[in-house]
Amino acid sequence: MRKKILIRSILLLVVVAFLTIGLTGCDPIIPTPSITGTLNIDIDDNDTYQVYIDNVLWGTTNWNGDITLNNVPVGYHTIYVQSTAFPYYCMGNADTNINVGINNVYITVICII
Repeated sequence: MRKKILIRSILLLVVVAFLTIGLTGCDPIIPTPSITGTLNIDIDDNDTYQVYIDNVLWGTTNWNGDITLNNVPVGYHTIYVQSTAFPYYCMGNADTNINVGINNVYITVICII
C-alpha cells in the first residue's frame, strides 16, 4: 500500500516538474500587423503595362498607364513595367522607398520598335 502511494507521489512530482519546466518562459504569440502602403504608378505612355515589384507580378495598368496597388510592404523596392502591346516592346523601371500611406511613382519607358 505504501509502495503504491510512493509511486503515485513520485509520478505526480515528475508530471508537475515537466509542466513547470515546459510552461516556464512561454511568451504569448501576438501577431504583428503587416505595415503596408499604397502605391500609385503613372507611366508616361498611354498603353497597358504589366507591373512587377521585386520581380513579382502585381497587376496590369489601365490604357492610360495608371494603376493603384494596395498593401505594398513598406521598404525599398524595384518596380519594373513591361508593355503588353505587340509589335513594339516598351519597358521601364524605378527604385523607390514605400512608406505607410500613399506613394506616387512616375515611370518613363523606353520603346523598341
